[in-house]
Order: sequence, then C-alpha cells, then structure tokens
Amino acid sequence: MVVQLLIMSAILGGSTFAVGMLPLSYAFSRNHLERLAAMGTGLLLGAALGVIIPEGMETLVEANPKEQELPINRIAFCLILGFTLMLVIEQLISPNAHAHSMDNGATLPKVPPSTSEVEFDAELGDLDPSGRSTERPVNTPTTASVFDVEAATGRERAFTLLLGLLFHGCADGLALGVANLAKTAPGATNAVSFVVFLALILHKAPTSLAFTTSLLSTSLPRADCKKYLAIFSLSTPLSAILAYWTFAFFGSTEESNLIGMALLISGGTFLYVATVLQPVSNHSASSDLRPAARVLLITFGMFIPLTLSAMIGHGH
Repeated sequence: MVVQLLIMSAILGGSTFAVGMLPLSYAFSRNHLERLAAMGTGLLLGAALGVIIPEGMETLVEANPKEQELPINRIAFCLILGFTLMLVIEQLISPNAHAHSMDNGATLPKVPPSTSEVEFDAELGDLDPSGRSTERPVNTPTTASVFDVEAATGRERAFTLLLGLLFHGCADGLALGVANLAKTAPGATNAVSFVVFLALILHKAPTSLAFTTSLLSTSLPRADCKKYLAIFSLSTPLSAILAYWTFAFFGSTEESNLIGMALLISGGTFLYVATVLQPVSNHSASSDLRPAARVLLITFGMFIPLTLSAMIGHGH
C-alpha cells in the first residue's frame, strides 16, 4: 500500500504541476475545460456518494462488531464535519473573504472582481480561448510608487490564494491517504483508493489551470508563478503521505475507527466541492457547453466511480 500511495502521490503532484504550466506556455480551449470540469464534478459526487461514504460506514461497522445498531450519529457528525471544514476554508481562508487594502496615500487602480475574488475551482468564464485572462488593462498613472504598491497588492492576493488552496489540497490529501488504508484482502486491489485518485486527478486539472491564470492576473512574475504552482502541487501528495502514516500508527481497532471517520469526513469535503465550489446547477450564460451536454457529462462521471468499484471489488 505504501508503494501504491507513493506512486499515486507522484502522479498526482506531477500532473497537477504539468497542467498548471499550460497557461504559461500554450493556448487551450475553454470548451474542453468546461467538459473536463463537468466530468470532474460528476466524479467527485460519484466518489463521495458511491464509494467513500459507503466504505466509511462499512469500516465503522466492522471496527465495532459488538454494536447492534448502525452508529448513525457518528456518521452524520463526520459528514457534517467534513462539509463544515471546507465551508470554513472557502469562506474564511480563501481570497473571497479577504479584501486587503493598502492605504499609503497613493491612488491604486481598481481591481476587477475576477482577480480579487478567485474561487478554488476554475472560473472558465474569465478565460478566453487563447488561455489568457480576459481582463482589460486599467489606465493608471505611470509612477513608480503606484506600480510598486500594485505589485505588492498582487503578491498579497497571490499569497492569500495560495494559502486557501493549500488547505484545500491538504483536505484532498486526507481523502487519498485514508483511502489507501482501507482494508483489502491479500493481493486484492484497493478500489477506494483508485477511485479517489481518479476523481482527484480530474478535479485538480481545471483547478490548477485556474490557479495559474489567476496568478498571472495578479502581475506575479512567471518565476514566482511556477514556485507557487509547485507548492500547490505538492500539498495533496505530502498531506496524503502524512495522513497515511499518522493513521497507520494506531492499533488495529482504533485505526479502523479513525479510518472510517476520516473517510466520512473526506466524503463530506468532496460533497462540498462538488455541490458548492463546482455546483452541478451552475451554467453560465457565456458558457459554450450546452446544459444537456453538461448534465450528460456529470451523470456519466457520477457512475464511473461506482462502476469501477464494482468491477475492481473492495477485496474485503
């Protein structure tokens, strides 16, 4: 399992960084990104409802065979805790909740909403088919003080965005780490970890693209953009490995209880991301993706985790 987790972490981190580099080098189609985001939303929902939550419930029941009733209160608490965790991160730690201002007597240019309010996930409407930000330059006095303050404000927004995404990435890492601890029979494949890994791969692709594009919109130097992207790309793999080793140190019974609860918490975080950060009902008027196509892609994505889980088997 350790080797499997290390391989998954390496692929996840490498792919996140590689996809995030695209806005720095190549043009990409908004329509393709919309399709990818819709598929990722379906995968997150399917992984949470069809694999992670049932697996967490089963793990709790198996860890407490003497209990005659299903631990409904504990299950509900863990789900709500995971959902609340992402709510707090998105509302209180994300850039949306921090409207920093620097008042030193200089006149600052107004910051467009799309640069000061950046969601965790891809805001595809803010991108044109060439991959560049659609924001228009603002005519400002060409004085050194104004540009210095603007650069400082841009760095502050970029750091706040990075901080929020780091917490988000750690929550994803928790899901991947505990999924690799799910019990399997000798020689069996861990379907839970594979499904979570697949969901995270497709979820992080549009998020990474939006992150790099948002960094560029803050006038951050490209070299710093690469550093921020590298830090973000490492957040989920490192937290997954840390979560794995942390839970692996406990005794078998207590470990199973903690793994079951952690799976349910991660299921709650997935539900938040799929229903709030990437709402299934969200369809922008400027979107190139038709509603019927979006529904089809989301539905198709939802059934992929359940199908893969049934084909691979839990291995219990």
